Amino acid sequence: MTIVVDGQVLPADRAPVRDPDALAPFETMGAVGGHVPLWRSHMERIAAAAARLHLPFALSARLVAAAEELLRTNGHGDGILRLSLVPSGGRVHEVLTSRDRGPSISVVTLLPTVVLRTDRAPRDLKVEPRPFYDAVRAQAQDGGADDGIVVDRDGAVLETAVGNLWIRLSGRWTTPPLDGRVLPGIARARLVAAARSVGRAIDERPCGLGDLHRAEALACTNAVHGPRAAVLLGTTPPADRFVDTELVPLWRAAAPE
Repeated sequence: MTIVVDGQVLPADRAPVRDPDALAPFETMGAVGGHVPLWRSHMERIAAAAARLHLPFALSARLVAAAEELLRTNGHGDGILRLSLVPSGGRVHEVLTSRDRGPSISVVTLLPTVVLRTDRAPRDLKVEPRPFYDAVRAQAQDGGADDGIVVDRDGAVLETAVGNLWIRLSGRWTTPPLDGRVLPGIARARLVAAARSVGRAIDERPCGLGDLHRAEALACTNAVHGPRAAVLLGTTPPADRFVDTELVPLWRAAAPE
């Protein structure tokens, strides 16, 4: 398995080591046929994160070519591509890695979690290290779920460890607002835009634990998998047909890049 560091193909064990106190923005992208359909959106988000963290980053044709070559070389044309900006030794390295997608989960089992947040990373940026989100997911998986729901100190339910949260209430899909506590997901943005383009209402408002238990359906989204039906661990599954008939068509109809 190979990686690409600053345009140079290297063995996976030659990846630069992040400086201990540094934050490293990254993007996890789904590949299809050796290409990343949402490449532009991912690059815009990582560029914005780099600017906020005062890290240099400039998109280039060389980076696109290196990404596609890495997917081909590693046999991950339909897998997962990751770009990280790694501060190390006085430089910021562009690191590309790839992997298989792994087994598909059609209905994601969720468990609300309460984890004390002690890291200093901005909550609306996708950066490493991720001790908080790792702990959320670990707590949920220890309890038998696939992923954890972040419950904040005020009782608000915000997102999952790896995606945005969607709750169907009274016939309308609701998702927590982008109030600085939630990652502005690419799939989330595309679904909201697609819904508005056809006149379908999406509510962006604070959500609580009661909303989870009153839900007609639950879903979680990220740019790799799009919308997936979800269920709270140990409960009767809500109607996942709403995800298949409402969110999935919006995902497919979203404007191409």
